[in-house]
Amino acid sequence: MDWKKYLDYKDIRFWLALLFIIRLYAITLPPLERQHPWRQADGLMIARNFYEGHPNIFYPRVDIAGEKTGITGSEFPILNYLIYLVSLVFGYQYWYGRIIVLIVSTFGSWFFYKSIKKFFSETVAFNSTILLTTSYWLSYSRKIFPDCFSAGLILIALYFVLEYLENGKFRHLIFYFILAALGGLAKISCTLLLSSLIIPFVCRNYPVERKMWTSLFSAGVLACIVGWYFFWIPYLNDTFGYGDHFTTGCPLLSMGWDEIKSEWPRILQKLYIVPMEYVGFLLFIGSIIYILWRRQWVVLMLFLIPYLCFLLVILKTGKSIISDQYYILCVIPVMAFVAGYGLAQVPNRKIMLFVLTAVVVENIIGQRKDFRRHRSNTQFENLESIVDRFSKRNDLFAINSDPHCPTVMYWAHRKGWTFRGQELTSQAIIDDTKAKGCKYILITKLLYEENRDLKLDLPQLYEDEYFRIYELNK
Repeated sequence: MDWKKYLDYKDIRFWLALLFIIRLYAITLPPLERQHPWRQADGLMIARNFYEGHPNIFYPRVDIAGEKTGITGSEFPILNYLIYLVSLVFGYQYWYGRIIVLIVSTFGSWFFYKSIKKFFSETVAFNSTILLTTSYWLSYSRKIFPDCFSAGLILIALYFVLEYLENGKFRHLIFYFILAALGGLAKISCTLLLSSLIIPFVCRNYPVERKMWTSLFSAGVLACIVGWYFFWIPYLNDTFGYGDHFTTGCPLLSMGWDEIKSEWPRILQKLYIVPMEYVGFLLFIGSIIYILWRRQWVVLMLFLIPYLCFLLVILKTGKSIISDQYYILCVIPVMAFVAGYGLAQVPNRKIMLFVLTAVVVENIIGQRKDFRRHRSNTQFENLESIVDRFSKRNDLFAINSDPHCPTVMYWAHRKGWTFRGQELTSQAIIDDTKAKGCKYILITKLLYEENRDLKLDLPQLYEDEYFRIYELNK
């Protein structure tokens, strides 16, 4: 066997495989790293509820709905369901989600490369793909998030619809519909990547009939997404009485704008510095200037159309991007394309590779902390074994946490309510939750500094460095 062709450093497949292997490091660690363990727990509790007896994909369940069923609106739980399906074969493990997202996002990067190579040089495709894969995607493409999973599916879908427009094979259009629909359902904001189809659609090189079929199937994709997010989710929330889980951000664009104006320096940092760090940001800005100078309008539009759609998303979410900067993941592909295009115009290949290497190294260094547990979160690994000493699996708990934050409840493997710490000192709240079936109150002492000394006038069953557990029945 000729191994040289698999070890060709000029071949993008070599680098995608290498970056895949790098991201396998500590892949089985619990999702308790520095950034957003709550978001991963949120998806995992839905997957675990599928596995533990409620496998209807149209009725996702959460653990923080108190005495209710837990059925509530969420992003279409295709990622959660895949975790469930793998668990049916191998038994439930939280890290299956990491592997699934990593595989899908890696294939997304590969098809991103193939799509760019169709219309631009191999150097542009290579640079863009390396910049994408080592950007903010590097760590988030191994997190149990729907964002990179969704974007990966849509990047693959874009390749297949371009194939259909070129050669007219109907199976490519079917692949496009399935992948784009699943990607958009998994994360509605990633649908904006499909807006780049406007450019080939207005191109006269493709037959009108193929454009019509593409429009029809694209309308089908849109209908699926609108049906889930704007009809089914409200139905679940109204029918099952727990509508606090999924939010679409500020109800009015004007409210989002007011929030952005008050926090604009920090928001600009999340929009432009975070995706590819500082060297990557300078490369991105330099590439925009070059594109404008050379009047490369097609390249500019391929970036600008999805990015303007993304800015509408930011208006809808407001200042949430400051704490939930994963919103930027859906638009990093077009930013990487612009930067990759600009870098490919550098005439000296050594300088081009030096800049590319500098961006990659800074990105990897900047994200290294997301490959290990954060010390403040390690306390949760043994939480389930602790609460098992005093309670049964179906006992309801009240836990001090941010409202609707599932981290502590997920690791306790219980169901119940989340309250801010001081709310649990209210006798009215204690009486109300007790009347609804709550049996225990769990206080996390170190997750929230203000709760370190929080004590309740209730029978205490357990205390250690991290937790206190109180019983309500006595």
